[in-house]
Amino acid sequence: MGEKKEYLIKVQGQLIPVTEEVYLAYYRMKRRERHLEEKDIKHGVFYYSALDTKETTGEDGIPDLTSPPIEDFVMDKLIAEKLRQCILQLSQEEQALILTLFFQNKSEHQLAAETGIPRMTIHNRKKRILAQLKKLMEN
Repeated sequence: MGEKKEYLIKVQGQLIPVTEEVYLAYYRMKRRERHLEEKDIKHGVFYYSALDTKETTGEDGIPDLTSPPIEDFVMDKLIAEKLRQCILQLSQEEQALILTLFFQNKSEHQLAAETGIPRMTIHNRKKRILAQLKKLMEN
């Protein structure tokens, strides 16, 4: 009667002696895990980890919808580079006007006040230069 029951659990392939309390908690947890797996199978739950290979994880196949597609990023870079090349084909005066209006964010009114050139003259030059840039970009 004095013989005490020995409780063992398998850890990394080896049986380890534990207390009755640890043994019961461990197997309660294992049974709960098995119950949840059975429930998932019954309800058709699919885990991306089922797609894991040596090289990739299943989660790698999930698209990142918060980031812009890489194609958009590449296209933006290509267009920006082409625009830069087209701007370099303009005269120094035309480049200065585009730089001031679009890259330094000055308004036509501000530029007119600084240079003494009438605002409508600046506006008409800007329209002509933008039309010229459009043609260069299309080529």
